[in-house]
Amino acid sequence: MLKMFIRGKYYYHLFQHRHHKLLQQDCLDEELRMKLKVKASYHNSKAVEMGMRMSTMLVLQKEEA
Repeated sequence: MLKMFIRGKYYYHLFQHRHHKLLQQDCLDEELRMKLKVKASYHNSKAVEMGMRMSTMLVLQKEEA
């Protein structure tokens, strides 16, 4: 159950990161572009964090088996 929850959070942050990157590319206002860049960076760091948690969980499961 926890693994499924973490995977869901990973895909949510990955989607949000890509969405904000696309919005940032099309944005004409420099101030809004910087806000979108900050949001994209946040979601990227969270996606990386969730990815590390998923890989750590896989390693722990293999060690238990």
